[in-house]
Amino acid sequence: MKKFVSMLSVAVLSASLLCACGGGTESTTTAAPPAGDTTGAAVSQEETGTPATTSAPTDGDVIVMKLANANPAGDIRDQVCRRFADLAAEKTGGKVKIEVYSGGSLGDWRDAVEGLSMGINEIVIEGIATLSAYTDLAYLDGLPYVFRDADHFQKVMLGEMGQEICDQVGEQGGFKLLGPQYRGTKVTTSQKPFSNLEELKGLKIRVPNNQVNIDTWTYLGASPTPLALTETFTALQQHTVEAQENSIIESYGHGFYDVCDYLIYTDHQHSADVFIFDRNYFNDLDPEIQQALTEAANEAAQWRTETVLKEEKEYLTKWEEAGVEIIYPELDGLREAVANLAADKYPMLKDMVDQIQAVQ
Repeated sequence: MKKFVSMLSVAVLSASLLCACGGGTESTTTAAPPAGDTTGAAVSQEETGTPATTSAPTDGDVIVMKLANANPAGDIRDQVCRRFADLAAEKTGGKVKIEVYSGGSLGDWRDAVEGLSMGINEIVIEGIATLSAYTDLAYLDGLPYVFRDADHFQKVMLGEMGQEICDQVGEQGGFKLLGPQYRGTKVTTSQKPFSNLEELKGLKIRVPNNQVNIDTWTYLGASPTPLALTETFTALQQHTVEAQENSIIESYGHGFYDVCDYLIYTDHQHSADVFIFDRNYFNDLDPEIQQALTEAANEAAQWRTETVLKEEKEYLTKWEEAGVEIIYPELDGLREAVANLAADKYPMLKDMVDQIQAVQ
């Protein structure tokens, strides 16, 4: 671990000298009011009054934080946000009230991340790879086939090594990352079936505007198209694209079973969502509040990880019940096609990828 931490620090320092491409995960822009709290923790804007600013409040003040979530209200991301809000209120004795804004009502993920430093919102839930615009280290979260399976992901990203990665990404990018949580394995939903590398050649697939996703599908021989998630359903309807990538549960939540006949279990990425704060804002909070938020985030994250692990298989059944054929492709060819991606495009991360893959 000491060796990993040392190499991690060197890589982060090197990455800071490079010009990183814009990162991102999924986003929606559907306008919606702040989500009400089913448990009493996340409350409406009328109830909470003026939102918190980037300066730390004085003792006795109620701290109102806006949490931006790009995914639709009611899906698992929204649920973990509400749980975080509930736990934060409980652990701070009501000193912190978190408003959950789902459905991209505070803008897409880029707007929300940029809004942290301006006090527009205080928290964002997003994938670590979203922060690749601020540090190349965040690309680790988006590289394909770095993790063998969910167990391997948990050993790394939900353990000491993962905490070190989160700390370094935060320090490099000016953020505080709390509560790393498992999003689930990424699959491909498609209008065109494929069961091996050769058959997916030329596939017109929608990807988030994130260079590592674009590179991944280019190496696989597909034709990646960066597109906002809000435009993806229509793009599939109009056959502008033929496929999209996302987790099993989140893909179902977006209704892609209505426009895709196949779910191909490509299992190509295991990634983490985190609760992201502006670093200066978080550090200005009272230490007791910081600790309470950290505990609340970790508990909410554990709930989501356990829920995803339990429900992924159940959601595969839901896909079949919706009339979608599930295909388990030959994965060795896919892995081989992207085997040199880290060394070719992200050489500053190659040693860390090797260390992660060595974890048993």
